[in-house]
Amino acid sequence: MGDNYTIHKVSLKRTRQACGPCRRKKARCPGEKPTCSLCHRLGQRCSYGPQASRAKNHPVSAEVHSRETQHSTNEIQGDVSSSGSSSARLQRIEERLDMMAHLLQEGLPRSNSLREVSNDNQPNDDRELREDSYDDFEAMECPENHSLTSQDGLPAAFIEQEVETYLTYFHDQPYCLFSKKWLLRYTSSLPPEVAFPLVALTSRLPQRFRGPLRENTSDARTFAEKAWALLSNQYKDGKMGLSFLQGTFLMAQVDFADGKAHRGYTSVALGLRAIQSVGLNREKHSHLSNDPEIETRRRITWAFFMLDRSYSASRNYSLSLSDKQFTLPFPSLETEALFGDNESRPHGSLHDGPGKQGQKVDHGILVCLLRLYSLWGKATEYVFEPFAESSLPPWQTGSALAILESEWLQFETHFADAHRYINVDFKRRAREDPQSRTYLSTWVCVQFLFHSIQCLLHHPFVIMTKLRNFNGNLSATFLQKSFETSLLHSRWIVRFIKEMSEVNLETCDPFLGYLAAIAATIQLEHTGSKNPQIALLLNKEFRILVDFMTELSVYWENMSVLVNKVNELAARHQNYGSLYYNQEGFSGALSKMPTPSNMPRMSAEDEGLMWEILDFGCSSGGDEAMNFGNLAIPRESKIQANERHPMQRSGQQNKDGQIGGVNSNLPNLHQISESINEGTLPEWPFQTRGGGDVLAAMPDIPDWMILGDYMAEHL
Repeated sequence: MGDNYTIHKVSLKRTRQACGPCRRKKARCPGEKPTCSLCHRLGQRCSYGPQASRAKNHPVSAEVHSRETQHSTNEIQGDVSSSGSSSARLQRIEERLDMMAHLLQEGLPRSNSLREVSNDNQPNDDRELREDSYDDFEAMECPENHSLTSQDGLPAAFIEQEVETYLTYFHDQPYCLFSKKWLLRYTSSLPPEVAFPLVALTSRLPQRFRGPLRENTSDARTFAEKAWALLSNQYKDGKMGLSFLQGTFLMAQVDFADGKAHRGYTSVALGLRAIQSVGLNREKHSHLSNDPEIETRRRITWAFFMLDRSYSASRNYSLSLSDKQFTLPFPSLETEALFGDNESRPHGSLHDGPGKQGQKVDHGILVCLLRLYSLWGKATEYVFEPFAESSLPPWQTGSALAILESEWLQFETHFADAHRYINVDFKRRAREDPQSRTYLSTWVCVQFLFHSIQCLLHHPFVIMTKLRNFNGNLSATFLQKSFETSLLHSRWIVRFIKEMSEVNLETCDPFLGYLAAIAATIQLEHTGSKNPQIALLLNKEFRILVDFMTELSVYWENMSVLVNKVNELAARHQNYGSLYYNQEGFSGALSKMPTPSNMPRMSAEDEGLMWEILDFGCSSGGDEAMNFGNLAIPRESKIQANERHPMQRSGQQNKDGQIGGVNSNLPNLHQISESINEGTLPEWPFQTRGGGDVLAAMPDIPDWMILGDYMAEHL
């Protein structure tokens, strides 16, 4: 007890303004003796000593002195003997000491241990300023001092194992829910509403990713049910604190992956509204940037920001909170600096000005990921909103696409050289430096998202749908450049998957599988090239992308749904052939400019399937009527149409024994056991167009785009 009070010294001046048990500084006159918020939450009663309202020049009694300093029992006894105290008074003092020890065990470890690291070397006046600032966060209390071993049946060793699994495969990959130091510090005292959701997430992974310990009586579904029971009780009681939001975030990840998107969307919206209500999305506490409690709240805010942009930007949903609402600083840099460089870096924010043209500022790899997530949210909103006839053409200055391209290029000019592909030396570091895994995993997420933004904006299907309602001629050069851009950046996704396979670095978040699916639909456009060497190479690259998704589908249900949709699209590709307009390969060969009327077309069924692949939420949801009961409006006409023309999906056999219209010579992904980078990959059949000539299917592609050692663009 003496050690605790050595760390948390309380001045005599502040003691007169505080209640006995918690020593919280009072904003009102001490004579009013108000109830402390901390005492109210702990369910204890505020008590004030008789000297609390005395003047400063009055002597301090032994009781007050013991509450202020708690040096030792011997010192208190010395004070008592010097004043001629009786044995009865000594007994009362001992009772008070016992009471204070009990209060310390219940209250102080929860609120003070988070500040222990940052407060050891700080002056008392700064400590008072910081404690005053915590009053704004009373609705977001720190983790309770629960004992999971005794109360909830989860062995401490098992929780430690699952925390290590989380840090290895989920931490900052891509979501920055926890600070690594914070999670390791509180592993043994995680509240059950955080521990059970965390285990529900990590238990989805194969056993080879996890340690030897396992709960024989519980599976992933059991952990999820227990987690929701705990979170539901917290919500019912109005306890929407920090641990509630952390648990809700983890369960939103589980729900999206399990096909329960309706509940995942609700969890994201609830979390962001709670964060907005407390003001955590604002910059008012930026002066406490190094405080562990502030950093913990900052991370949960940015984590919800990312999850919202991973799933909510779609045809049916909008972002719960726009970028302009997030003015708080970025998270602090952890110890994953690229070359062990631990100097303090300034904290940036999402709305920082450009500064000097092309100036590079290194706020850490996680900040790069957050900035890209902002761009990704804008890109998906652009893709899924209808293209009005009055909209500017995408090649014109001031158009939505031109603005997004400008922001993407501006991001590239500020990207620190230390994080560039050639400087990171990914494969060597992954093999030789195991400590860099966290950094490299986040770096891979940055690279995936950076290239996927270009893949999505210039996707042949997106370009087709945006321009078919446009009035006037289309720029053939723009069409050609978009075609080449989508190919270049989709091939970078393939490159990173191959390099990850070579060094056995595995990422587990399904969002990366979704980005691979976007690249796969672009690669599908090139599997019928006139150049047989290019066609063979791109067939193999398409299979690498599909195999990467298939590996993730082993433990994520939404990935299994997405793989089936991509397989079906590959089988149906012969129905529409290429989405690229210029079959001659260069605009000079055209006799006239292209127009919307002669742009490539897809059937409504094929378009619907492509939208389902590009809209990640479609792979994470289920039947509306099942999810929302009688809330959804019945669509009888749609049901009747489906009954007349049932749409075969992958895994549904027709009368001829073929799977959903898929040719019988297509390889079965579930029978492939070899690594995506080993052996000869089975080839997808070339698609034909028109008179059945495979050479008429695709235009010529410049060899340097495909066969060069390094591709044209990289970050």
